[in-house]
Amino acid sequence: MKVSNLVLATLIAILVLPLASSSRADESAEIAKRATILTPQNRAEIFRGMANIFPYHVIKRSGPVLELPRAERPLEVTYSFGGASHTLADFLQRTRTTGFLVIKDGKIVSERYFGGADQNSHFTSWSVGKSFTSTLLGIAIADGKIESVDKPVSDYISELKGSGYDGVPIKDILQMSSGIKFTEEYSNLESDVSIMWRRTMVEESERLNHYAASLTRLEPPGSRFVYRSVDTQILGWLVMRTTGERLADYLSEKIWQPLGMESDATWLTDRPGDEGTEAAFCCINATLRDYGRFGLLFLNKGKLNGKQIVPEAWVAQATSVQSPQVRFGKIIPGTQIGYGYQWWLLPGDDHAFSAEGVFFQFIYVEPRENLVIVKTSAFDDFWDDKLEAEQWVAYQAVGNALTQKQ
Repeated sequence: MKVSNLVLATLIAILVLPLASSSRADESAEIAKRATILTPQNRAEIFRGMANIFPYHVIKRSGPVLELPRAERPLEVTYSFGGASHTLADFLQRTRTTGFLVIKDGKIVSERYFGGADQNSHFTSWSVGKSFTSTLLGIAIADGKIESVDKPVSDYISELKGSGYDGVPIKDILQMSSGIKFTEEYSNLESDVSIMWRRTMVEESERLNHYAASLTRLEPPGSRFVYRSVDTQILGWLVMRTTGERLADYLSEKIWQPLGMESDATWLTDRPGDEGTEAAFCCINATLRDYGRFGLLFLNKGKLNGKQIVPEAWVAQATSVQSPQVRFGKIIPGTQIGYGYQWWLLPGDDHAFSAEGVFFQFIYVEPRENLVIVKTSAFDDFWDDKLEAEQWVAYQAVGNALTQKQ
């Protein structure tokens, strides 16, 4: 979805306008500061400093770092798209890339930073975080905390009894098929995603889970794919409720530490301190290489650093079509893309899949080429469908170029 900078500026003006009448100057200043993250100015800097603006929980690392060998080489990649020839360098510039990492056969072949970023920068994930949340759910099932994805979510979260999520199978929520009445239109100030973000993360006038529990049902669960960030918030709540842990702590214990991440990360919350709840649908902040390690984990079927960290069966299920309503060519008109358990699936024999976030954040995994690509960005608009389609062609060209040079 392409959104003009004028619309973004209008969004900020409306968000900040009510603050003039507030007598709580400090709180108003904080709200205004949070609202400015959507403005184009200084976006690259803001996106690597989200923990300076929002409350957060720390995702702690410990133990030996999983070293990533280096086999760097020039990536002078060209490809054809839309009847014209393009270069990878031009594509990275057009999409306002801030970090770009290519890992081939477990080795870093290219690592680049732009716009003042470097290897120590913590880039925000936006909806790439959804793939982390679904992974934690798979681990919770393996830990015996949740019986199966076929169980209704309200069996575990009593607060959802009587809500739109009452009786909805976990599997349908994983596949963005909950049937909940919720609109995800980033340019519409009155869409549900805008209201949820404004109330819970900007103004802090409502709690994330409370907001999710207030929603009603639009259609039968499992009938249709509709992208809803609130579905992922429910999954995060489910993990927290069944494990008794904060999402950041569970991620640290189950992935960050055993995987050998090199840096602590952060997960933004709706309140400061212990009472805060992680925004399960987004907002992890980590280094480029640590995102790459997560991609490698899925490339290697849940096993890395000598350990089976995520069950192999879960990785297979999460990265393949599990129901008719999310099959290839069904979920988004005019595209052949499919959907797994909070992972986007690309058609073709290479079985590529991707975690994706607005403003063009990606963890792309291509098993046939043994390839992981991480891209962080501060794109001008929320989204651009044509550029997304071009991106897959560019990534395939990267894989082809690396294979030919071996």
